[in-house]
Amino acid sequence: ELRQAEPEFASPVKSAAARDQVLNRLLESELRGLPLNALRLVASDQTGEFEYELVPDIHDYVQRGNRYKVSPERARRGRHVERVEIDSDNLIAGRVRVDTVHDAGSPVSDVVRAALA
Repeated sequence: ELRQAEPEFASPVKSAAARDQVLNRLLESELRGLPLNALRLVASDQTGEFEYELVPDIHDYVQRGNRYKVSPERARRGRHVERVEIDSDNLIAGRVRVDTVHDAGSPVSDVVRAALA
């Protein structure tokens, strides 16, 4: 759980940049090796507690040399693009950066709330 401890620091609820920076630092050091699908992020400030989806940065994943499959796919106007397929079992903390920037936050699920208790 990321909490805003002091009001002069950026809120992890309001600032995706602050949230993602701290989260990725923790994933690289303290949570390295854990499957991303086993992790949940809860951020809180004076407005409440919110759960965020962890979205892997696919460009970072590929750049780090992780496993993936590429296959051609037909796009508009007869063009072809490369489709990148990644096995979710290969999404491991410390092997790829994650983003929460596109997630506005959801109420904390009952399962996650129970785990935090």
